[in-house]
Amino acid sequence: VVTCVGGQTANNLTPKLAKHGVAILGTSSRDVDMAEDRSKFSKLLDDLGMAQPQWSLFASIEEARSFAKEVGFPVMVRPSYVLSGAAMRVIWTTEHLEKFLKAAARVSPEHPVVISKFIQNAMEVELDAVSDGRDVLIGSVIEHVEKAGIHSGDAIMVAPPKGVAPQVLETLEDYAGRIARALHVKGPFNIQFIVKDDTVYVIECNLRASRSMPFVSKLTGINLMDAAALAVLGRSLQPMLSLSRKKGLFGVKVPQFSFTQLEGADLFLGVEMQSTGEVACFGSSFFDALSKAMASAGYKTPRPGGNILITVGGTGMKKRILPLVEALQQLGHHILATEHTSEFFTQNGVPDITTVFKLDEPERKPNIVDYLVGGTLDLIINIPQSSAMEKYADMLEDEYVIRRRAVELGIPVLTNPETATVFVKSLEWMQKNKPTVDILA
Repeated sequence: VVTCVGGQTANNLTPKLAKHGVAILGTSSRDVDMAEDRSKFSKLLDDLGMAQPQWSLFASIEEARSFAKEVGFPVMVRPSYVLSGAAMRVIWTTEHLEKFLKAAARVSPEHPVVISKFIQNAMEVELDAVSDGRDVLIGSVIEHVEKAGIHSGDAIMVAPPKGVAPQVLETLEDYAGRIARALHVKGPFNIQFIVKDDTVYVIECNLRASRSMPFVSKLTGINLMDAAALAVLGRSLQPMLSLSRKKGLFGVKVPQFSFTQLEGADLFLGVEMQSTGEVACFGSSFFDALSKAMASAGYKTPRPGGNILITVGGTGMKKRILPLVEALQQLGHHILATEHTSEFFTQNGVPDITTVFKLDEPERKPNIVDYLVGGTLDLIINIPQSSAMEKYADMLEDEYVIRRRAVELGIPVLTNPETATVFVKSLEWMQKNKPTVDILA
């Protein structure tokens, strides 16, 4: 049985199938288990001298609380053998840690639950490759547009990476080869990394095909599944190592969501995957590919002179969004902002900001609901304060209602600062450039 192309479910079945005497083609069940079991994989990384976020296996809430206090919040709680980030959560306070652990501990009693230090403001990258147990064919290193903390299935991804230093790329590829050989990988694999201040931390290694392998194969012109077939059958990858790659191409993959079909769902993104599909587009530059991918995924270009609502939590985030406000005004758009956000923009020299009041203040005009119902909003940028990103219980009800109504009315909503930044920059790019056609031809 081949289990390395069936996603996480097939991966989870690999040790169980082998236990019942089923012959697994490709990477052995023992090595699959070593990669999936957090404790075993962490020890392997220590043996290889590779950095990883601080972590601990916990057996009680008291131990977990003590560890979180030691390393400092935020921390990430994650069971082993999880599907698409299920039961994973970034935790910001002791209260939420205790509350979540009581639920998470029951998620996977067969495998332990670990907590690890969550590294803030870090770049997340991943790498798709195939190994025959000796040689490694690297498809591509892929950069996430959003900072670490957004599930890879929900992140905008770009290949080749646009913001990774050359020495870091060398480290990523070196780590991939060493991990693949240590795990005796014979088939496809994907490794996820965090990069902070040019230090590479290994998050996890999946000994299976990833969702991005078809994307990487089209981008490079090298079919990674052809290579995987050779490796799974115990053959050498040597014939494929010398294949030439396509040059001068960028690929961008943008997630798609089905929030309109999920009554009451909040479109705020985190470590647990919510996307139901994705669009991949290619171009001669990052913004060429991005503009096509975002349009294909349903992000409508604001109408000339259209209204854009901005509501941002925290002074630091407001400062970060300030240049986007100025750029949107230069593009001819009209900016609306909630009371405190509007005050900040005005105090920092941005003119012509229209203050709108919250949904729970219907008597104060102009009110957000008037613009929502009136169909005059083209885009909403709603970014909560960073320290509240995963504290769902503390999310302001008003902001949730704004996001929810916007989804139901077909208004694009951006809840991540990196996504908002590249979207606005793509609008600037499109004013002076035309997207390419038939770039893969």
